[in-house]
Amino acid sequence: MMRSPAPLSRRSFLMASAAVALVSACATQTGTDTMPPASLAPTMTSLLAAQAVPIRNLAPNDPGVKALAKRLAVARMAGLGEATHGSHEDVLLKSVLIQAMVENHNLRVVLLEANRTGCAQLDTFASGAPTGLLAAEAVKQAPVFRILKTEVLADLLAWLRGWNAVNADRRVRVTGVDCQASSQDAGDALAAFAIIDPGAADVIGAALAPILTADARAARHDLMLKQITSAQRAGAEAACRMLEAELNAAGLEDAAFTARRAWQGLSAFEHETSDGDLNLATPEYWSRRDVFMADNAVALAREQAAVFWGHNTHVAGGSPAGDFAGYVPSGAVLRRKLGRDYNVLIQEFAEATFLAIPTSAGNTPGAPQVRISRKAQPATLNGLLADASTKTAWFDLANLPETDLLREWRRTPIGLDWYGAAASEAPEASDLVQIPPDSLFDVLVIHPKLTPARML
Repeated sequence: MMRSPAPLSRRSFLMASAAVALVSACATQTGTDTMPPASLAPTMTSLLAAQAVPIRNLAPNDPGVKALAKRLAVARMAGLGEATHGSHEDVLLKSVLIQAMVENHNLRVVLLEANRTGCAQLDTFASGAPTGLLAAEAVKQAPVFRILKTEVLADLLAWLRGWNAVNADRRVRVTGVDCQASSQDAGDALAAFAIIDPGAADVIGAALAPILTADARAARHDLMLKQITSAQRAGAEAACRMLEAELNAAGLEDAAFTARRAWQGLSAFEHETSDGDLNLATPEYWSRRDVFMADNAVALAREQAAVFWGHNTHVAGGSPAGDFAGYVPSGAVLRRKLGRDYNVLIQEFAEATFLAIPTSAGNTPGAPQVRISRKAQPATLNGLLADASTKTAWFDLANLPETDLLREWRRTPIGLDWYGAAASEAPEASDLVQIPPDSLFDVLVIHPKLTPARML
C-alpha cells in the first residue's frame, strides 16, 4: 500500500490499513465566499447531507444505483473501491454498478485486482463458452486471490455469461491487472517462445530455472521469492525482459505481455528474496506494483469503457501527503494517463464486521480468516459520511461549492480507516492514517453497516 515509517514485510505492508490519495473532485467555482451568520454557517457534514443521493436497494434498477452508474460513466474508466477486502455490501454495490453500466453505459471491460491466469478462467466462463460448471464452481476453481471467491463475484459472472450469450456484439471481458504470478507467467511466455526458437528458449530458460521449479510454481508469489536469492531474482527478471523483447519482435503480443507480467512481479518484490533487505525499500519500491497494475489496466482496456475493481487504496488517484507521502497508487497513474477520463468511487462504513487474516498470524500460508469489527471514529472520513447520512447514500464532491470551508477541509489531514486482507483483531492506533483529502475524491459512498463477505 504505502510507505511505512519502519521496515515491514511485504504481507504486513500490503495488508495494513492504509490510505491513499484520491481522485480530484472537479468542484464548481461558485463565486464569492460570503459566509452566513455563525449559527447558520455550513459544515462539511451539512454540505454533504444536503446532496446525499440515497441507495435504497443494492440492485441495478435502484434509482440511486442508476444515478451513480451514470455519474461514473462520464469517464472512460471508473475505479471501484472497497472499504475492506472481506465485506459484502461494498462489493455487492460494485457488482450492481457494473451491471447497470453494462446495460446502459457501454461498459465493456472489468479489470480485477487479480492475476492473469485466474481471470482468464473467469473470462472463459463469462464469455458463454460451453462448460459443465456453475458460476460458483468456476470461481472456486480459478487461481485468484481468496478475497475474490465470493457469492457476489459468482453471481456477477453468471449475469455476465447471460449478457454475453445474447449480446455477442457487446461482449464484456473480465481480465486481471495484477503481477503476482511470475512463475506461471514466465513459464507460459517461455513455452510460447520455445515454439518459434527452441535453442534461444533453452538459453533464456536457464536463467529462469530457479522460479520454474515445482516448489516455486506451487508457492504463493511472495513466498516463492523467499526461495531464491537476489542474484537469481535479478537473472530471472533480465531473462523475462529479454523474453518480452523477443516475443514482441516475433509479433506474439499476448505472450510478450505475459513475459512483462513476469518481470513486473519480480521487480515489485525485489527486496523480498531469501537474502533481500527491506531496509532498502523506498516509497518508489512500495509503489511499483500499483504502477504496474495501472499500466496493465490501460493496455488491457484497449480504449474501451472499463472499470478497475480493487481496494480503496489502489483505485484512488493522486499521490498522498500526510502519513504516506511518496506512495503512488494505481489511481494516481491512471489519473496522469487518462486525466478526467478516470473517475473514482471510494466506499466507507459507519459500522463493519468483515473477514480478514489476523495480523498475529504473520505470513503463515493459508492462515484462516476471522471476523473483525470496527465502528466509525470521530475525525475520520467514514465518521464524517456516517454523520451526513444514516442510510446508504452517495456523495458527488463535484456538487459541493468551492468555498473556504471546502478548501480548508481539503488541506486538513483526516483519518482513513481501510482494511486489506489482514487486520488486527482489536482496534489499534495504527488502524488510522492521517492524510489530507486534497482535491482527491470523485464520489463517496457510506454504508451504515457492512457485513462479512459471503465466501464460497
